[in-house]
Amino acid sequence: LTGALRPGVSATDLVLTITQRLRKHGVVAKFVEFFGDGAESLTVTTRMTVANMCPEYGATIGFFPIDEKSLEYLRITGRSEEKVALTEAYMKANGLFGIGDAKGIHYSSTLS
Repeated sequence: LTGALRPGVSATDLVLTITQRLRKHGVVAKFVEFFGDGAESLTVTTRMTVANMCPEYGATIGFFPIDEKSLEYLRITGRSEEKVALTEAYMKANGLFGIGDAKGIHYSSTLS
């Protein structure tokens, strides 16, 4: 994803557009990872809305990698700092922390 949502554009607007594009692209039974500066700019709740719509676009799963916003969400929803730190350490140790871009990653296909 690139850019940022304009004022007045809702998570629903975004997910309907993404659903339409992914259906056309053909992602049935695929794992869909959202990345890029646009993904990074979304709130965690907007990311959840997009990911939870994966049955609508046909994917097995839609997900956003864990980043600082995700860790903050864990904190504000009552997770202990110990659990937050464990999550961060695990994700970083396994190269799974941060949204970033697709450099160095081989995807079966990408859609912009």
